[in-house]
Amino acid sequence: MKRIIYISLLVISAFQVSAQDPNFTQFYANPLYLNPALAGSYGCPRFALNYRNEWPSLSGNYVTYSASYDQYFKQISGGFGVLALHDQQGQGTIKTSML
Repeated sequence: MKRIIYISLLVISAFQVSAQDPNFTQFYANPLYLNPALAGSYGCPRFALNYRNEWPSLSGNYVTYSASYDQYFKQISGGFGVLALHDQQGQGTIKTSML
């Protein structure tokens, strides 16, 4: 039984795919992407848009769009934020979106 479990874990781990999150040059301009706990820390509503085009002279460049909104709410004594990100790699071969 243990042998079956070990073999199945080995097979599952062989198919695991991992990737790297996009890095923004001016990371301070995208506070929710940097740290979601910063939602509402500014005190008033905050809206941020970011665009990154890495290696534009190559045919398979990296293009990333990011939009975020956060606001402090006195009723809950904390903040609430929303972050949307779209990343496109290698002429659109790999596309990743998150909300």
